[in-house]
Amino acid sequence: MSGTERKTPINTFGRVLLWFGSLLAAVGLFSFLFSRGESAESAAFIFGVTMTFVLPVAFLYLPVVVLLKDAEGRRGWVHLVTGALIGPTCLTLWGFILQLRGEDAHVVWQGDGEAPGTLACMILAVIVGFLTTGLYVVGLKIFIRKTS
Repeated sequence: MSGTERKTPINTFGRVLLWFGSLLAAVGLFSFLFSRGESAESAAFIFGVTMTFVLPVAFLYLPVVVLLKDAEGRRGWVHLVTGALIGPTCLTLWGFILQLRGEDAHVVWQGDGEAPGTLACMILAVIVGFLTTGLYVVGLKIFIRKTS
């Protein structure tokens, strides 16, 4: 190994586990805060609904987790920005697909009074994405510092 290469103390499988642990922690925190701590049933319902939408997007983010071995320097910011924006990007694409299928644009983006629109969901997706990647970056930095 040359002087410029650095052996990362956490392997790909460990980073993937850390990513999904961060995802579960972030969705749990989001569910608790969004339910305002009123009842465990409402938090569990929000957790289930959120995981339904977040889990497929989390799999889309896995290439970033695999390719970026640490969160030092700019790589930490890359994680935070891409993690916060991947959910709203997927929702934007979904909104355009719904419009192409003939759905009313106002209902798709603003909602119909009963269900929130895509714009409201984008804000929630930014929150969950930022929480997830924030926990991941902090966990990655802590793990790398403890093992170095």
